Amino acid sequence: MKIITKPAYIDNKLVELMGKYTNYYIATAWASMNSNAASKLLDNKRHITKMVVGTHFYQTHPDFIKIFASHRNVKFILKTDKIFHPKVYLFSDENGNWECLIGSANFTQAALTKNDEIMIHITSNDQGSEKIFTDILETIDSYWEYAEEMTEIEITKYTNIWKKNKTKLDSLKNVYGGYKSKKSMIKSNILSLQWDEYYKKIRGTINEKDYSFSERIEVLQKINNYFTEKQIFSSFTKLQRKQVAGLIDDGSEIEWKWFGSMVGAGVFHSKINNNDPNISNALNCIPLTGPVNEANYNQFIKIFKQAFPAGKCGIGIASRLLAMKRPDYFVCLDGQNRPALCKDFGIPQKIDLETYWEQIIARIIDSVWWSSSCPDDSRKKEEKQAWNGRVAMIDAIFYQLKE
Repeated sequence: MKIITKPAYIDNKLVELMGKYTNYYIATAWASMNSNAASKLLDNKRHITKMVVGTHFYQTHPDFIKIFASHRNVKFILKTDKIFHPKVYLFSDENGNWECLIGSANFTQAALTKNDEIMIHITSNDQGSEKIFTDILETIDSYWEYAEEMTEIEITKYTNIWKKNKTKLDSLKNVYGGYKSKKSMIKSNILSLQWDEYYKKIRGTINEKDYSFSERIEVLQKINNYFTEKQIFSSFTKLQRKQVAGLIDDGSEIEWKWFGSMVGAGVFHSKINNNDPNISNALNCIPLTGPVNEANYNQFIKIFKQAFPAGKCGIGIASRLLAMKRPDYFVCLDGQNRPALCKDFGIPQKIDLETYWEQIIARIIDSVWWSSSCPDDSRKKEEKQAWNGRVAMIDAIFYQLKE
């Protein structure tokens, strides 16, 4: 009897046992392809005597089901009254020799390549092996009794549901846009906060740093009035467009350069001055009220880029405009907040137009405070205003003065 803990060793041991024995008895909560063991199983599927695979939480990959569902000795657990959670791999031959791996590792790529797993390796030479072998076979037989074959229609239905829930499942693993954060969301200073806690943060009452909360709220309110009144960005006056774009300090009491000063963006400045229609058309893709989704954002960047045929359309200027139109969904990502924000999220600082939604906005939308209900009328007016601009106001937390 041995203990195996490294995933690569577990993968290699499964490959070794498949090559050594002629009968495979497998029960696993979840399964996927893209491991050495999965390839070996595919090559030797004639040796599968009984294999039972779970489908709970849609963690078994549809590709695995499509490949093995037609095998007469492979069934799946579709009942939802309890969780099917074993990980048992028994291999035997006609001479009474056998070996078995039992432990935590599912038959998935993650379990066999990178997860922390532990398996017990038992053989027919171990003490009490005869009863162990019988008990394992009886247990797998009991699983087999309530397992089911999957029809083509059921596979299609499962695949559709799996696709629909994949983004949700990935977010629970802290994977966005195919990139897994280097830190748990629990380690973030903001993503797991309740609204009241987050509100204290943006007001600056948790530490002594001056976030100029009221000034920021005033900027958001004033610009919201512009969009509510005129709807279309191109119908704004030149002064209003420059205020929205963070390109001006007009000497008024309002500090328009909160949420990202863009005064150094010369090409952008010219486009705003000349009222480039592509910028206004791009902003039209983002509804002024109601939900905003990734498709809205992707249409925005497609049109926004048309205003900058020679480039110079970085995430800073684009996110500034987005944050001003929909501060409940977008934050201006610039040099003053990017280092601290990306550090808190556990992601690289290299964020561009193509990765901004997946890496920044999708994470924020999954945060606790973002999903909170709007404060009721008994709360202070400024708190409701802050909730309406809750994503843009992240800048108040991560903003760092230039040295």
